[in-house]
Amino acid sequence: MAVIEIEPELVLREEIDRFMEATRERSEYDVGARRRAKRRYHRSWPMLVRAGHRGAMDVSVALHNASEVGVAFLSGSRFEPGQILFLKLFWSDQYCPRVPASVQYAKEVEHGLLVGCAFVLDDVQACARAVNVRDCHI
Repeated sequence: MAVIEIEPELVLREEIDRFMEATRERSEYDVGARRRAKRRYHRSWPMLVRAGHRGAMDVSVALHNASEVGVAFLSGSRFEPGQILFLKLFWSDQYCPRVPASVQYAKEVEHGLLVGCAFVLDDVQACARAVNVRDCHI
């Protein structure tokens, strides 16, 4: 029996595409899209985020908006720009892979922090960790 290896980046791109399709179904889009390269969709739903260091625990966050290149979420926990996070875009889907993302900004807002992240699909090591680890300790 032949074993077919699938590139982790492809698995994660499919997960992002599935996420964007679900986001588009019941979202309002950003009316300022003309000034952006990618349209952002506003939707609030739960996600799980885990920092990339060993022993890190899941943090429950609320999606603020999403685009094909990243997400922004509201969090009670602080994340630093440049930090790599592993996002579980579908928190209730036991088997979905986590998607690696780099924190671009974290700014204080009325109900905590608004954290913006860019998906990191060009980091082969982070993609491999995201696909192979799933919900185990990263």
